[in-house]
This record gives sequence, structure tokens and C-alpha cells, in this order.
Amino acid sequence: MSLIEQDDFRYGPALQTVAKQFLKGRCVLFLGAGASINRAGPSLPTGQELSRSLAEACHLDWHEYIPLSTIAFYYESFFTRQGLNDLLVDRIDQPEKKEPDKIPPSRTVTQLMEIIEILETRRIQTLTITTNYDRHFERAYDNKFGRLPEVLVYRGGWSPNDRVAKLHYTSTGEPVSGWLPASPTHLYKMHGCISQVRDQSLVITEEDYINFLSNALGEKQENQILYYVRYKLETSTILFLGYSLADWNFRTIFKATVERRENKDMRSYAAQLRQPARPGERDLHPLMVDFWHDKRVDIINVAAE
Repeated sequence: MSLIEQDDFRYGPALQTVAKQFLKGRCVLFLGAGASINRAGPSLPTGQELSRSLAEACHLDWHEYIPLSTIAFYYESFFTRQGLNDLLVDRIDQPEKKEPDKIPPSRTVTQLMEIIEILETRRIQTLTITTNYDRHFERAYDNKFGRLPEVLVYRGGWSPNDRVAKLHYTSTGEPVSGWLPASPTHLYKMHGCISQVRDQSLVITEEDYINFLSNALGEKQENQILYYVRYKLETSTILFLGYSLADWNFRTIFKATVERRENKDMRSYAAQLRQPARPGERDLHPLMVDFWHDKRVDIINVAAE
């Protein structure tokens, strides 16, 4: 059993373990869509909200059990990839609005900056990996420190059959073949960035996820996730924030990254607040807890922020 409740005797030790690993430079933050969502106040659309709006545009029946990747696949078929990209930029980056009027970074991301400030004061490097396209981490960091973090963007959704494509880019859009971060805080955008949208540069449709796995796990080394990131995943405790561990999309990410590491004794943690069970889910949750326990991930039943 790996579900850790706030009143559980393992709750304090779990937080102490994560804190100690941070202070040793051996904790990697892994941010999912939920980390960019504000439960109160203005917020980016959730995956369900985005999925529903795409389905309505396609005049498709929608259900909350249908993943966003499936609906996005249909939307791309109806409105082209450029149409899908334009919609994502409009909903996530809000290009028509000036900075003060844009949706602010979430409370989770803003509070992460308090942790990062402590680490930077101690000259401890921190790697954050995110599958979010938005730039809320960068904006929150800039608000806190008056400068931008070091950012690298992976366009893993690109077709693996494109033999000349470059898949890694700096925040300014320059292609790179290797990465050894010099700054104390660095961000690896594993599913692309909303500031660099072109063709399949964002991982959102089912086909994109297939391409992502083909690139990440393929034999072409220059298309794989960079060695530095793989090394940090291999040697660090990982703290997942903002993921639904029942989501198959998350499982593809996990399989391409954490599941591959050789050190099977290294435990990781996922902050995931248990929501009221929907019909048919009451018996599923314990199974998911056991499933992730076997993969060395303990679930902490608490809101990400």
C-alpha cells in the first residue's frame, strides 16, 4: 500500500525525504497540467475543458472519460494541424492580451518559487521537467528573480521518420545537440512549448504520443531525451505534481523516462488529491495505488500546492 494521508505516520517522513533530496540536489520536479490550474480565480483550461470545447467544435458527443489526445486527433482531422495549433496558442498563450491581463501563474507554480529561492541561495541546481506547453513556470520565475530560467524544449511529437529534423531547441528557438545547464534553475519542456508552435512540435494527439515514444525510446540518439535529463532521472527522487496517475498519457511519459532507470530501489512521490469517486471508480483507486506502488511511486493524498 503506498497511499500516504496527511494524518498518516508516513506523511512527515515522506516530506522529509523529499526535502533532504532537494537539499542534496537529487530531487527532480515533474510538472503536469494540474500544476498550472488554479482551483479558485482565473485559470488556464483543464484538459477536460479543452477536450469538451474541441468536441463541440467537431460536433462530436463528448464524455469525460474520453482523453484529450483522442479528441485532439479528431479536431486535427477536421481542422488541420495548423487549426489545432492556432486554437492551443489562443487558449493557452492568450496572444491578444498584454502581460498584466493574462492568466497569472498558478498558486502551485508560484509557491514552487519559494522552494527554488531556498535552493538557489544554497547554490543547489534544480531540474524541473514539465509536459505543459504554457510559460507559467518561466513567468513565475521572472516575477520572483527578475530573470528567466534556463529552458530547453523537446519536440518529441515530431515524426521519427523525418531524418533531418532537430528535436531540441533553446528558449530562443536555436537547435542544440547537447545540454549541460550552467544556471541554477533549469526547465526541460518535454512536450514542447507554446512559444515554439510548428507542425507537430506539441505533443497532444494520439499520433503525437506514438511519435514521442518512438523518438524517446528509439535508436536514433539525437532524437532521444537528452542524456543530462536521463541521468538526472536515473539518480534522483522524483516529485510528480499535477498528474492523474490513472491517465494513460501519463503512463507513456513514465514508460519513456522513469520506468527505464536501472536503480529500481529509488522511490518517487506523486502529490495527488483524491477526488470523490465517480461511478465505477470506487474499486479502481486501490488498484491504481497498488499499481504505482509496484513501480516505486508513493501517492501523497494532498493538493499539489
